[in-house]
Amino acid sequence: MNNATGILIALAIGVVLVATLLFLVVPEPSQRAVVATERLDVAVLAFRNSSTWTNVEETVRGRIETKLVNTPGVSVFSRAQLDALLMEQALGSSGMIDPTTAVEIGRLTGVTKLITGAIYAVDTQSEETTMCTAWKNGNCTETVPAIRYSVRISAQIEVIDARTGRIEQSRDITGSDSATAPTSSTFGGFDSLLAAAASQIADRAASNLVSTYTRELRYGLYHEYETKQNGYVGHGTSSRYEVGETAHLIVHFTRIRNHDLFDVVWLAPDGSVLERVADVVNERDWRLYELDLTRRSPGRYRVQGTLNGSVVFDEPFSIVP
Repeated sequence: MNNATGILIALAIGVVLVATLLFLVVPEPSQRAVVATERLDVAVLAFRNSSTWTNVEETVRGRIETKLVNTPGVSVFSRAQLDALLMEQALGSSGMIDPTTAVEIGRLTGVTKLITGAIYAVDTQSEETTMCTAWKNGNCTETVPAIRYSVRISAQIEVIDARTGRIEQSRDITGSDSATAPTSSTFGGFDSLLAAAASQIADRAASNLVSTYTRELRYGLYHEYETKQNGYVGHGTSSRYEVGETAHLIVHFTRIRNHDLFDVVWLAPDGSVLERVADVVNERDWRLYELDLTRRSPGRYRVQGTLNGSVVFDEPFSIVP
């Protein structure tokens, strides 16, 4: 078998694998909803730094703040305003927060969660290696001497309840990154690798916070649907239906706790309840809820989803003659 035949066989196998995956994967509904299980107003305090690298603690702190600012369901108190307030009130700003101080910061800022922690190690390495500079038929044909530069940041992240001063989470999180460059080139320093490693820590810290204090689901209103594997695929995303059609609401519970309570309420234009469905759901469950629009008057209607008593979505739709 020559190389061309081998490549064609590999491509054919790849196409079959992709087609199989597409068949097995159920696409998510069009809308995403995140609801906090409790109020998530967050402030990111200063971090302690036990490593020999200066300012790495502020890099990690800044990346965590930026990540949380862009996280649905989380409100973040400005880091600059927080530092100014702590200085003005002569409160601790080094990351060493006792329960009394945590509660006082919560009172002054209105936040419910404080995030702080420590950088306890920053490891950097430079290792001799080789780098491929030429390829042919998927094989490396030429290499040059190179150096692999790597960084690893080890941190401890704490989440403190600003209403009680109690530490609710304490996790060890690491972040790392590396780059390889020819020996003949000039290395620009570890700063960019440190920043990338800090971003990894921020991603994991935010993910831990969100997974602990929020729930997430995907949903969508559709004209038609089909079953696929253990879920549903909607066709014709819509907020506009004709009298006599059926509105199909598909919900996928992507991150909840097992046995959470979920209610669906279909509401008329005057706010009266047309239908209510009380459900008990588990993580990764799919649900299909339907409303028959036969003999419904034209107007603007709504469908509401409530998880454990908190409204997750309130989606309007219209019925036309």
